[in-house]
Amino acid sequence: MPTTNSTFPQKKQFLKLAILLIISLLVTPNIHAQVADMDYARQAIDTLCSPSMHGRGYVQEGDRKAANYLAAEFKRLGLKSFNKGTYFQHFSINVQTFPNKMDVQLNGKQQLAAGADFLIHPTSKGITGNYKVKSISEKCVTNEKKWEKLLKKDYKNKVVLFNFDKNDKALKEKVATFQEKCPATAYLHVEPKKLTWHISPVVNETTELILLQKSLPKKIKSIDLTIDSEYLTDYQTQNVIAYIEGTTQPDSFYVFTAHYDHIGRLGANAYIPGANDNAGGTAMLLNMAAYYQKNPPKYSIAFMAFGAEEVGLVGSLFYVDNAYFPLDKIKFLWNLDLVGTGDEGITLVNARQLERAFQTVASINERENYLVNIKKRGEARNSDHWPFYNKGVPSFFIYARGGIQAYHDIYDRAETLPLTEFNDIMQLMIDFVEEY
Repeated sequence: MPTTNSTFPQKKQFLKLAILLIISLLVTPNIHAQVADMDYARQAIDTLCSPSMHGRGYVQEGDRKAANYLAAEFKRLGLKSFNKGTYFQHFSINVQTFPNKMDVQLNGKQQLAAGADFLIHPTSKGITGNYKVKSISEKCVTNEKKWEKLLKKDYKNKVVLFNFDKNDKALKEKVATFQEKCPATAYLHVEPKKLTWHISPVVNETTELILLQKSLPKKIKSIDLTIDSEYLTDYQTQNVIAYIEGTTQPDSFYVFTAHYDHIGRLGANAYIPGANDNAGGTAMLLNMAAYYQKNPPKYSIAFMAFGAEEVGLVGSLFYVDNAYFPLDKIKFLWNLDLVGTGDEGITLVNARQLERAFQTVASINERENYLVNIKKRGEARNSDHWPFYNKGVPSFFIYARGGIQAYHDIYDRAETLPLTEFNDIMQLMIDFVEEY
């Protein structure tokens, strides 16, 4: 039978498809395994950030509610406990709290909202009353003659407003000098950009408020204050700790840590949810536990959810002094704090000191293309890795960069936390455990 060219268009089309397929394989980025259960992560973050947890602080036992949730999850996942059948390691703290009223009204009519318009300094005591406001400008502070006059006046039963941004070091020193020499009923400070709150283990005899500049009227002549405080002494809180036993080397450990606590309530009507700091890290801790329970590790792995990090690393400091196993049995520790974003990559604290570990991480990331960037940082006492590192345990504190900027404020909410690189950060650490 003679040949014809009737099949040529089909061959040509097939060749085009083959070329397109080859091109797509060359340009398509790596598709990474899904090691994280994102639904579980979201559920954990939603739970930890819910109003019922009260910001995981010490008003209405928010810390204990969060700890009970984590212990129940460890049990559900089938993790072992070090401490006679309980996941809790108890310790005590002192902490200042603001559990009930936090009302601020300017000029007899303008009500300010806690967290959105103002914050109370965490060392402040409660206060109630109506007061005249003495406004002090930057010019009055920097002009020496006016400054000397200011220091001679009586400010008892008055509230002093420092009506300027005191970020400059010299201005900060002047304000501190004024408050030392000129006792007033309360002090007001202006914040031009963002309200960022903290929590304190001590309480002072003064009351200070931080007011967001854009929320203020041109002149403040009077202020009505009703602020309740309660100083808790020897308040019992806890770490929540579990482990999975290694299949071949159970006496050696990898450790994953994350602080579950946050800074709690600003009165009865506002709280700081702490989604990125650190519900996200706690959710990753739970995800790592779930992963390793399904994929038994060669080495034992401990999962440590620390309390009272925001009070000064109290939970992790307590643990290293009361460790469940020798610290020199820890091959490496990863501390997960602020891992809910990642658009701009991650930073590793201690990476400059632990070069071999950093090179392992960097080579994994270069090979697998998990994250756009991994930055080195030196040692720092800024999260729960520090007490371990200070005792000689090789440790990285990992935090993500980019994405939302909410931090220690009412806007760090579960619904706006993107979890951009949640899965890839997990996969990077899993690979590290396999290869280091």
